[in-house]
Amino acid sequence: MRRSILLVLVVGSFFPILLPAQDRFESIRSSIRAKMQDRNVPSIAVAVAQGNRIVWEQAFGWADREKRIPADENTMYSLASISKPLTATALMTLVGDGKVDLDKPIDDYLGAVKVHARVGNAKDATVRRVANHTSGPPEYFQFFYENEAWRAPSMDETIMRYGNLVTAPGERFQYSNLGYGLLDDVIARISGRSYADYMRHEVFLKLGMTRSAVGIDPALHAFEATRYDGEDVINPVQS
Repeated sequence: MRRSILLVLVVGSFFPILLPAQDRFESIRSSIRAKMQDRNVPSIAVAVAQGNRIVWEQAFGWADREKRIPADENTMYSLASISKPLTATALMTLVGDGKVDLDKPIDDYLGAVKVHARVGNAKDATVRRVANHTSGPPEYFQFFYENEAWRAPSMDETIMRYGNLVTAPGERFQYSNLGYGLLDDVIARISGRSYADYMRHEVFLKLGMTRSAVGIDPALHAFEATRYDGEDVINPVQS
């Protein structure tokens, strides 16, 4: 909800292993280049995994057009909502350690400000239901940019303003960025570490994802792809 996870983009697929990668993927290369030109895409990094190994990886375009920095296989891109499965992975490490119970109310793990049920019962908004988008909060999203004075409020303030259940927990699926913001807060509170620190040391590094980070890690800044809008204007990176 409030943060972006940057990660090397991996596209999984299956291809026969009889031909060299240079030959097997030539049609894909041509298609990627054509689509990039048609849609004015600055760059993309692609990898194909088969079993436990990468059989092809390649980058296309410029990670930074103005500085003429080409993208490579390790260029980092903002993943936006693809960060949710990674947050869920972090949550499950705490569940595995016995620190979080999926079937307890999310309120049990929040701070002084709790979720408010406008319909249903907040006690039924369990961690499990928050994680699978059935707990009842609205979709909700808000972006914060480096060149703007406005910064993300505390999670307590966010819950106070927007933490309302608008459908009864368990009633139906309702995609919710706010729900994963709640899980972000749970991970930080239960671990006693920042969400970014916990993700780095308990998820990314343990998976060998050394060029992955929550937000803008200064040590990894040189590996980021520059953000552009549809008119090639540089957009400041989200915080």
